Amino acid sequence: MAEKDKLKMSRFKKITFILFTLIFLSFTIVLLFELGLYMVKYDSHYARLQHFSTEQASWWTCDNVNGPRYVKGKAGKEDSAFLQNEAWYYHRLKIVNSQGYHDKDEFSEISPLSDSLRILLDGDSFTWGASSDLDSSYVEVMENDLKQKHSTLVWNTGIPGTGTNHAIFTTRKFLPLQKSNIVILGFYTGNDFSDNLIPFTKMVFTKQASCYNLWDYDPNFRPFEISTKEAVRKATGTYPAEELSFLQIIFARSRFLSFASDMVVKLGNRFSGKRGKILNHEYEATSNYLKELDHYTRANNAKLIVLVIPTVRDIKEKGSYYKQAVSILDSLSIPYVETVDLYTEKDYVNGVDGHWNNRGHVLTGHALSNYLLTHINSR
Repeated sequence: MAEKDKLKMSRFKKITFILFTLIFLSFTIVLLFELGLYMVKYDSHYARLQHFSTEQASWWTCDNVNGPRYVKGKAGKEDSAFLQNEAWYYHRLKIVNSQGYHDKDEFSEISPLSDSLRILLDGDSFTWGASSDLDSSYVEVMENDLKQKHSTLVWNTGIPGTGTNHAIFTTRKFLPLQKSNIVILGFYTGNDFSDNLIPFTKMVFTKQASCYNLWDYDPNFRPFEISTKEAVRKATGTYPAEELSFLQIIFARSRFLSFASDMVVKLGNRFSGKRGKILNHEYEATSNYLKELDHYTRANNAKLIVLVIPTVRDIKEKGSYYKQAVSILDSLSIPYVETVDLYTEKDYVNGVDGHWNNRGHVLTGHALSNYLLTHINSR
């Protein structure tokens, strides 16, 4: 064999060896990543899809006229089984008034001659009473405290998954009926800013008590309706299983590819400047909504008070959303109550980011009633 041919063969072997080595290393790295992500319980897109349902619960409804709300008398034994690990949720579903809110009172018109202290509560799942037993939510604890001192009527319009735009909706609807003296907004720094970027008129709650929204927004932050299929993709990272090919299902099952896809989206948002634009628009929208809510409340002879609800991360160090919320309230001269110094991680469910447990709710309820009693006595 000629020397030239030997060199070609040797070069071919080297390239082949390097190629197979790279393939082997890549395969090994992917397997190690898969194992590591499995150990930390990182869900693949396909796993998220298995936990995601699109079927609306019978105890839920939502439309453009009356907004998102529960349906009285629709929670039954089947729902009790679905929610057996969250019995508190099922118990709260059993207390729904005719207007679709979690309250023992019907929201019927109150006489202007009533001398009761009349308080209207706005907010999301915290205000609704999430993760607390009956009579242990911060609203229920506050109401009980106040009733020991004053004749008090409290209406709770809290609906999970909503933002300040929904608070404006419920305040405009029920303040004139209740003749409210005080409107309290429970503002959660974890997601109320982002919830304010989309309307609340197409929310869906499933039997498992998870929710999704049939809205998205374009690059100019103009909201537009999306299909259920697109809602699934937004929530899970992939389209419904029946629309995936065999190869797509394999890719969707991979934790490594799901993680890589998630990181590409996050990094793309950060380095493209999209994330900064979103934050700015969240701040602007929230500020405008709070201003509108305050103006409407004062124009109807009531006082707006905001309960700033911290995330578990805010306990150690107040995050940017928390600081922004307080900054907006200060700039608008809206009175607010801070309770962040009262909590430890143990006051949140499982000690992680999420709702208060009973103790967190009780601490908040007492703090809020003390604030209100001081405010009432000063007047």
